[in-house]
Amino acid sequence: MSIIRKGYAETPNGQIHYREVNRVSGTPLVLLHQTASSSVMFELMMTQLTDSFHTIALDSPGFGASFPAPSLFTIQYASDSLHAALRSLGVESCFIFGHHTGSALAVQMAFDQPGFVQKMILSGPPLLSEAQVNGLKASLKPFAIAEDGSHLTQVWERIRKRDSSLPLETVHREVLLTQSAREAAQGAYQAVFDQPFGAQLSALEIPILVMSGESDTMRASLEPAFALLKNGEMKLIPNEGPYICDRNPQTVVKIIKSFFKE
Repeated sequence: MSIIRKGYAETPNGQIHYREVNRVSGTPLVLLHQTASSSVMFELMMTQLTDSFHTIALDSPGFGASFPAPSLFTIQYASDSLHAALRSLGVESCFIFGHHTGSALAVQMAFDQPGFVQKMILSGPPLLSEAQVNGLKASLKPFAIAEDGSHLTQVWERIRKRDSSLPLETVHREVLLTQSAREAAQGAYQAVFDQPFGAQLSALEIPILVMSGESDTMRASLEPAFALLKNGEMKLIPNEGPYICDRNPQTVVKIIKSFFKE
């Protein structure tokens, strides 16, 4: 089994941390994570992709081990930083798999950098209705460290509510990543709210697959996102939720191989 190598890519805005497995040639596959996780969420998938792709998973600004994001950052700012990191790693064009916020970043990058993204998969594309945006905004609370540690249990309960069967080790990891990201987590949600995602998505002509788990928090966006595609496919995965990359990496890897290798 190939070892996942870690490193830093230099960009004008700061250092971007990445994970990489490079055993084969060909178009690189880039993996972009959800909020408020990091590239660690893709490790199980990466070990199953070693014989098919040169795979690079990036930590977005403000998350994982990448440089801190500025206040009021935009999806475009984060996308530009990740694009600069990929170029510094020698990537001239790529395939992209994005999950939730990673899908927003993928669409922004493809929209801003014509020819850079050859094909992409958007898992849980955040094409949000006004009601969804208002509901998410109402759930966001300012970050504060509580004397009794309740800021930790609140995040724990929120993640458990998304998927009550998620292994405790994964819940623990995601709680720590959320606490590490602090204000960047809320900043990323606001950046997604402000992105003209639908207009950008509908302008793209590259092959795009939109997918969602049956109980994913972005499930309601699947058909509306597919309806905007000029060159698209759609997949609904039964019995899966927002942590499909951890819970069922085999299925996601099978979809990735089928779509990007066809």
